[in-house]
Amino acid sequence: MIPDWLAQDASSVPLPAPPHQGSAGFVEKTIGNAAHFLRDTMVSESVARRSGLLQAIDPRVKLITLLAIIVSVSIMRSPLTIWGVYGFTLVLAVASSVSLLFFIKRVWLFIPLFSAVIVIPALFNVVTPGEPIWTVFHLARSYDLGPYHIPDTIAVTRQGVLTAITFIGRVSASVSLAVLLTLTTLWNDLLQALRILRVPRIFILILGMTYRYIILMVHTLSDIHVARKSRTLRYGPTGSEQRWVASRMGYLLKRTYMMSQDVHNAMLSRGFSGDVRTLNASAIRGYDYAWSLFVLFICAVALIIDRTVFPW
Repeated sequence: MIPDWLAQDASSVPLPAPPHQGSAGFVEKTIGNAAHFLRDTMVSESVARRSGLLQAIDPRVKLITLLAIIVSVSIMRSPLTIWGVYGFTLVLAVASSVSLLFFIKRVWLFIPLFSAVIVIPALFNVVTPGEPIWTVFHLARSYDLGPYHIPDTIAVTRQGVLTAITFIGRVSASVSLAVLLTLTTLWNDLLQALRILRVPRIFILILGMTYRYIILMVHTLSDIHVARKSRTLRYGPTGSEQRWVASRMGYLLKRTYMMSQDVHNAMLSRGFSGDVRTLNASAIRGYDYAWSLFVLFICAVALIIDRTVFPW
């Protein structure tokens, strides 16, 4: 059974406050981040068990239909239709019992870092020539560096801004759909759904075992730290503490290797054949067919609007 605090969204789960401002060291912060990762993973599992729109859809159908929307977004050219699809993902999140604030923070935590590297240079006429809308600065003369021409006036162009908006919109919509897929689908069911895409069984097995080992190792790391801290009255010299950390790293590596052998032998003794099986396997229902038709209709309408109403 999942504890009550795990059934809440990550945004509503109270976090323990540090004992003193700035007193937490590197190891403490690392352990805290690992615990937060574990908590967020378990919260995601609880979201997948809620009653909602996407949770009720067969994982195989859900995977194919959300991939179809992602492909449609990738070939759209108008920022308006692309951002319209992103708005549609927000509606899906609300209909799937996902906290909107939690969902937006989960998506936009990574989008600015990833997009800024590509988008910021594309804003300027050095990369994207076009109609200038804001002059940044002037150079003494223009320069030619290989295939690149640097004009004497560096400015932000209208075409560069449209390119940036379009790119960020594509990334936002695609990442949002991927996050929705993982939030509303149990990990085992998602691995089983990958078989419909002819993903090799060994790859699915590696993904499943990696996921489980990460969760297990985070648990073990947190337990080691708590056990050490509860038995420590005063920390020793830096050298001795570093030796202890190194010894625990070796212990964790040795325990991981031994556990992998034990788990593999246990799986073989229970008839494991290399295939991923779940207890939630079910036939595709009429609800799934209706959802598939709805997604095809949405994609077709969005593409038609993109090419006719907003042919940018």
